[in-house]
Amino acid sequence: MRVLGTVRRALDALYLVGGVIGAAFLITILGLIVAQMIARWTGQVFPGSTDYAGYSMAGASFMALAYALNRGAHIRVNLVLTHTGRWRRHAELWCYGVATVTAIFFARYAIKTNFGSHKWHDISQGLDATPLWVPQIVMSVGTVMLATALVDHFVRILMTEHEGVEGERDWPKATSSPWSRWLMAAIFGLVIAVVVFSAKGFAASVFLKTAIFLFILFFLLGSGVWIGLALMGVAYVGMVAFTSRPAGDAMMTTIWTTSSSWTLTALPLFIWMGEILFRTRLSEDMFKGLSPWVARLPGGLLHTNVIGCTIFAAVSGSSAATLMTVGKMSVPELRKRNYPEFMTIGTLAGSATLGLMIPPSLTLIVYGVTINESITKLFIAGILPGLVLATMFMGYIVAWHFARPGQRPDKEPPMSLGAKLYNSRFLVPVLLLVFAVIGSMYLGYATPTEAAAIGVIGALVLAGAQGSLNWGTFSESMMGAVSTSAMVAFILMGASFLSLSMGFTGLPRALAEWIASLHLHVYTLIAALMIFYIVIGCFLDGISAVVLTMAVVEPMVNVPAFQNVGFSMIWFGIFVTVVVEMAQITPPIGFNLFVLQGMTRYQMGYIAKTAAPMFLIMVLMVVVLVLFPDLATWLPETARQGPGG
Repeated sequence: MRVLGTVRRALDALYLVGGVIGAAFLITILGLIVAQMIARWTGQVFPGSTDYAGYSMAGASFMALAYALNRGAHIRVNLVLTHTGRWRRHAELWCYGVATVTAIFFARYAIKTNFGSHKWHDISQGLDATPLWVPQIVMSVGTVMLATALVDHFVRILMTEHEGVEGERDWPKATSSPWSRWLMAAIFGLVIAVVVFSAKGFAASVFLKTAIFLFILFFLLGSGVWIGLALMGVAYVGMVAFTSRPAGDAMMTTIWTTSSSWTLTALPLFIWMGEILFRTRLSEDMFKGLSPWVARLPGGLLHTNVIGCTIFAAVSGSSAATLMTVGKMSVPELRKRNYPEFMTIGTLAGSATLGLMIPPSLTLIVYGVTINESITKLFIAGILPGLVLATMFMGYIVAWHFARPGQRPDKEPPMSLGAKLYNSRFLVPVLLLVFAVIGSMYLGYATPTEAAAIGVIGALVLAGAQGSLNWGTFSESMMGAVSTSAMVAFILMGASFLSLSMGFTGLPRALAEWIASLHLHVYTLIAALMIFYIVIGCFLDGISAVVLTMAVVEPMVNVPAFQNVGFSMIWFGIFVTVVVEMAQITPPIGFNLFVLQGMTRYQMGYIAKTAAPMFLIMVLMVVVLVLFPDLATWLPETARQGPGG
């Protein structure tokens, strides 16, 4: 037992060290981008800075994979798992078994690619001409650590009463016999082997290929396999079954290119900025600064939910972070003043989705990386639709005020103009941060990545000025950012391999041609896509929905018929983001609903009912976007082009 305890502590320390190294790479990204900005502003040249930042992005992503898994940060669909009852352990053996096999395959080819780069003296195509085997070491080490973590959890679930990764230990207490676990593990192993080895050289029509792809994909996702690994699994089966190209080599080439992208470096920095601000007194200060101005409006202090979420969305990019930051202050204050729970919770749930729309938006970053579109233009395109949607939410509050006079709380005591202005000082720091982040991009002084670096530095200064910055909050923000970044990057890795696999099979092109043969009107197709995204949003988070579908959807909409009516790919990114916002408040797995359930202790059904009016407002917002596409395209066309577009 002493030996087992030593091994346990060593493995846990290994995962933590991986996370710490990932955090060190995150700091490196920040330092490189700041150095690049200073060099550019002073007329100097920093050769290779973008390449080094890309390698650091890969380092932060790969090295933190095991740490993120151990923290329960990686996303999976638990809908079926939570209803397996006393068979939960057997179902988890399937999930962890598939994930373990996929991760071992992933690690094997990562190491093979790393050695191949060394053997053939591969160098980067950038100005630095770095030997690729050097930065690819993090890919080998990180994937081996991930495979080790999954083997670790699989063995413990099989042989002990272990209940998996943190945050998911909600299993029924019913026990299962050891022999039934081993039998189930053997059956699952046999199924995996049969599928992999029987898939080679499978001849099929496009329709059958599509059916097989979709069946395997939704089976893996629905059964609870982590999304990144599920995407890799179905992509591998597709490559083996429908092409003659070596699946492993193709996978690692694609994944390395995706994970070391300069464009992607904005992602962890914006996440880090949100993590820093979440640990400050920002929510309290926003409430103090906003409440005097909105207290006398119809609907009163409920407007602080909408305006607070709008402001925090402009410095966060995460719907969940926006919800938690604003909600931890507004919910107690509104309850204290006897505002109805239905409106308090509903307006907060809906308004928090603005974190996906108003820049900086993680969803728009992922969309831009996926289809190779300008993230600066996407960010700027989200400003006006985000403000219009916030105005619609405030209109709903005003309508409630007049429709339900009996539910109004007592009026707030009047406050002089001087007192209001004095309280507004609490808003100055966050508004300056918003201007620094968004204004630097709109005026052309910074790329999205550079704006993210400005945001992190500004958030650290703000936290320091408030006295809420210490080693504890700093390290917590770093580790939270690196685990979330690793989760998103892992999904993007799987999606890039799936896109490659689907491209080789010809599925996106064939589906686009089939849709074209139906001669659907543009507006009919838009309506169909809205319904499609609403449905898959019931089962997938927003980022996963974007990366899963773009390989198929982009060829359908990136056509002259769309562009002729003003529906550019910039416009489509905003359209998708609005529809994906709906997924955040749509049961059964709307993420904002889960966060609110933890904050308020209400049942999921009640929270979903409070958010239903906000969902309908978002549907109305889609209609507005379709009728007035310039709402999303006018501002990007007028913005100054910054460095790097």
